Amino acid sequence: MTPEALQIAREALYRLSPSSWCRRELKLDLDPWQVRMTDAPGGSRTIALVHRQAGKTTAMAVALASTMTRRLPGSTSLVLAPTQRQSALVLDRTRDRLLQDGQRLVVDNAFSLKLENGSKCVGLPGSDDAGIRGLSIDGDLCVDEAARVQDALYEAAKPMTVRHARTARILLVSTAWAKKGFFYDIWSKGDPRDWTKIEAKIQECRHLTAAEIEVERRSMSPTAWAREYENQFDSTDSRFFSQDDIDNAFGGMGGVVPPLGDVDPIVGRRSAFNRSLFA
Repeated sequence: MTPEALQIAREALYRLSPSSWCRRELKLDLDPWQVRMTDAPGGSRTIALVHRQAGKTTAMAVALASTMTRRLPGSTSLVLAPTQRQSALVLDRTRDRLLQDGQRLVVDNAFSLKLENGSKCVGLPGSDDAGIRGLSIDGDLCVDEAARVQDALYEAAKPMTVRHARTARILLVSTAWAKKGFFYDIWSKGDPRDWTKIEAKIQECRHLTAAEIEVERRSMSPTAWAREYENQFDSTDSRFFSQDDIDNAFGGMGGVVPPLGDVDPIVGRRSAFNRSLFA
């Protein structure tokens, strides 16, 4: 095979398998869950529930960089995260992969990247859905720590992929949080015909020894360990004190609670608030 033919075959492989490009050209061997996510085909929807420090940012950076350079040159991708710092981190890791691949950036700042081939990637925080409207995404819609991103933001971003259903990918990645919100709903009730579901627990992490994992487990409460490392969503009820907990904390003090009426029980005068607003 001639060098030219070999290069054509290599690029064809890299378009189909970004993980192969990552392993051969970037010298980075991805974990199995990262391979499944980065190699997801155009038009697919992937949700990944993974433990802390599993390599979420790395996986998204490889997926974005491969889309911008090989899977879909000239495309537009969007990164969403709970804060601007987190989305900027994804862009920063993506920039590293692009530069490592020898790409030249014509736009390079905390909010966006653009290559000479026209590919763009925008990173925005999850604070205001009004600020993201107007984009059309034919590359990747990546949502980092998606369990903590507001539903309104995701609902505003998802329609941006509709016109490009054959090429745009939706990649949702997160550690577990509460039993509410779009990430939990998709993970627990999403139709497998629509979503590829990927899970990685701490016991599968090849970067930590069993002894290191055990030290971490002993340092945390069972609830926090289950949420952060074993992918168990918190009950929303667990974030509040029960009435029994309150009674026990005060020694089981009983007694009749007087009706509030219109009197503020703290300062002993009529409340300045209009009670009808809270009826």
